[in-house]
Amino acid sequence: MNSPPFCQNVFRRKLWVAVCALLIYSDLRAGEILIAGIYQGKNLFVQNPLSPDGKAYCANEVYVNDEKVMSNIKLGAFEIDMSDLEIDDPVTIRITHKDGCAPKLINPQAIRPSGDFQIADVHASGNTVSWLVLGETAAFVYYVESLSNGNWIVLKKMNAKGEGKTPYTVAIEAPGTENKYRIKAQNNNTHRMFYSRIFGYAAEPAAPAPDTLAVQPVTFRMKSPQNQLALSRESEYEILNAARKPVAKGKGQTVSIAKLKSGVYYLKTGSQPAQKFVKK
Repeated sequence: MNSPPFCQNVFRRKLWVAVCALLIYSDLRAGEILIAGIYQGKNLFVQNPLSPDGKAYCANEVYVNDEKVMSNIKLGAFEIDMSDLEIDDPVTIRITHKDGCAPKLINPQAIRPSGDFQIADVHASGNTVSWLVLGETAAFVYYVESLSNGNWIVLKKMNAKGEGKTPYTVAIEAPGTENKYRIKAQNNNTHRMFYSRIFGYAAEPAAPAPDTLAVQPVTFRMKSPQNQLALSRESEYEILNAARKPVAKGKGQTVSIAKLKSGVYYLKTGSQPAQKFVKK
């Protein structure tokens, strides 16, 4: 005897939810969808329903690897362009949305997942190393490792919080002007090892001699908690928004960006080409 169509539809829906749960971590109350994987040369497509009040569409903003690429979305369906990435690059997509609704990813398989557990994002800034994990349990232990003379040296060890989607930040000392880092995750229950991509940290360069300042290019780095830019030397500067329109200017070695909204900006100093940064 065949099952009624209604039961068959329920089964299909449950199966689809189970598959997508391996890829997507979402919380309607938090208003955020996060999906991480490996770029395979294809873009993601999203269905964007109306919000519960019917006055606007559900999705607010889209981020690719923490860089805002879409906002004020007024379409019932849209495409997330990832063509700036290289094949096999790690990619994390974050979609913020209104409460009570959620956009739907049409082809999440376009970015091949790397398993239930993922080290989704890693970077070094100032004297800290940060990473984001998905699918974490309390069985994991993390190691921050540094490459030295061809060997990976453990700098920090810490136990997992066991909270599923979890960000971590630890302070480190950078041995030398250039270094390479990675995060190693070990599951003590299964003894499986996971590794992040190798990423770099550039230590702050020594101040140049006074007679060479005029020919030295101005570099900058983001200062924690990301409300200031530290320039390599005092300079006149101008900040441009994503449309390359000026939003601030001044002179100094420290630039406050506390009043800037989240998004992509460009720092212009003297005759140098504008340098891109992201305010989170």
